[in-house]
Amino acid sequence: MNYLLFAVYLVGLCWLLLRMPAIRKLGVDNKTVLALFLFKVAAGIAVGWLSLHVYGEHNDYWDVNRESWNEYQLLLTDPAKYFTNLFTSEYPGGYGGIFSSFDSFWNDLKGNILIKLISLFNLFSRGDYYINSLFFNFLVFFGHIALYKLFTKLYPGNKWLVIAGSFLLPSVIYFSSGIHKDGLVFLFLSFFIYKVYQSLEEHRAGIKRSLLILGSLAMLFLIRNFIFIALVPALLAWIISAKYKWNAAITFSVAYLLTGLVLFNIDLVFPNIKPLEVITRRQTDYLNLGPSDTQINLAVLDPTFKSFAANAPQSLNHVLLRPYLWEVPVKPLLPLNIELFIYQALFFVFLFFRKRQSITGNIPFLFFALSFCLSLFFLIGYIVPALGAIVRYRSIYLPFIITPLLCSIDWQRFKVKK
Repeated sequence: MNYLLFAVYLVGLCWLLLRMPAIRKLGVDNKTVLALFLFKVAAGIAVGWLSLHVYGEHNDYWDVNRESWNEYQLLLTDPAKYFTNLFTSEYPGGYGGIFSSFDSFWNDLKGNILIKLISLFNLFSRGDYYINSLFFNFLVFFGHIALYKLFTKLYPGNKWLVIAGSFLLPSVIYFSSGIHKDGLVFLFLSFFIYKVYQSLEEHRAGIKRSLLILGSLAMLFLIRNFIFIALVPALLAWIISAKYKWNAAITFSVAYLLTGLVLFNIDLVFPNIKPLEVITRRQTDYLNLGPSDTQINLAVLDPTFKSFAANAPQSLNHVLLRPYLWEVPVKPLLPLNIELFIYQALFFVFLFFRKRQSITGNIPFLFFALSFCLSLFFLIGYIVPALGAIVRYRSIYLPFIITPLLCSIDWQRFKVKK
């Protein structure tokens, strides 16, 4: 690491952060903002160091940094190709295979967007991983800021609980701080949901906000298209329920009933559209990667309603309950086991010690968050046969469940009376 250059950039970014209008209006003092940002930066350094010294130089994080250096060299030697290769396909199938897991323009694009971004950082870092991580986490930090703004509006008077849920969840901070697609997904998803909430609350979107919403949605589609698809029914139900004051439970139930009917029957009307086969093919691709250190048994899916229904309990078990506290196939998994156990304990605390005040204004959002996250949890549980990957994929969505949980528990009942 170039320590001096890293320190100079760190001081400069801290200075810039505190002078941004969005930060000044946050309602959090400068010391806390800096502490949270430095914690994010430290997590990025930890991810880089651990991935290098535990898994060797050939891991996802360092591979991205290495490829970004090659892109930077391309910028210097062939600028025309540098600015066009993101949009060109060299595969025989051209731009087909939008849902393919291998050998397609769209699958490569997910990583190429990140590589192109990091290659621009190399203008200032000269390829140093840790400096690139610093710049990357400066951007991703605004995903945490968006979450904080969202939940302080939903749960006013719960500043420190919201900070805990928005900035400090261990698996979220870890997996969103490495140079990886997860950080970008977290950033764009947080921005998108916060801006939609703002628009619904103010009954208007405006040009600037609409562009931010559409831009974030487009980036989510390009980086992880299944998130975009999972957003559609949840988003439509949220907008309808909030805008027209319809009963949220009924609105979301109807929305997901219709979604299920379309998902399992659309091939009867359009034979070339087979969403169930896309999911089963994705599971097959994961299984064909070979066993990992955290491999678990996964029932093979068939593209039928019966198969998906039969495997639904296993899917939820894998995502909501595992890894079990005692299930430690590799030592690095243990802290994440403990984290999940704490979340499960929080849920039971919520059941018996929840706040009694009305949460009517939050109900459409809560249904949105729960429906959206559960649909993705089902998908992850259906297709991913490794606990390590499940923990990483799940982490991005935890703030949308854990933060409301933290803010809905009546913590006053735990205070010791003097």
